[in-house]
Amino acid sequence: MKKRFRGSFILKIDDRSRIKIPSQYKNILENQYGKEVYLTSVNNDHILFYPLKTWETIEQKIEKNKFRSRKIEDFIRLTSYWGTETEIDPRGRILIPSKLREKINLQENVLIIGQIDYLAIWNCEEYESKYASKSFSDRELDEISGILNDESALSGNE
Repeated sequence: MKKRFRGSFILKIDDRSRIKIPSQYKNILENQYGKEVYLTSVNNDHILFYPLKTWETIEQKIEKNKFRSRKIEDFIRLTSYWGTETEIDPRGRILIPSKLREKINLQENVLIIGQIDYLAIWNCEEYESKYASKSFSDRELDEISGILNDESALSGNE
């Protein structure tokens, strides 16, 4: 059974702009994906932390479309501009590039959140102001239930 990225952790950025990946996530990365990762952003409010193999799957889906929409081209431009390929060092740390660190306003404490097949890195205060008080209405829960129970809706995202 494939392990997933779940839960969240608050981490400290060291004086060299690195974070230590929690062992729970590090084990999944190393055992299922390898040490290579792709860091990027699209909304400039958090970092998308993809195992490189997962990111390559996204690229393969994009490549299948020889005539791409403007939105896809914009997505490529943004993820390339902010993106960097890197790897986890032997001590389980990852360097956060200064361009991303400054844009996302990452300071001493950062939040890393499991997103099933990738991770997200947030400024703690930014995340809390946007999502900490978020809750779902009954209608929204019904919509999610419908999506999760509709196999055809999920088939394109596996």
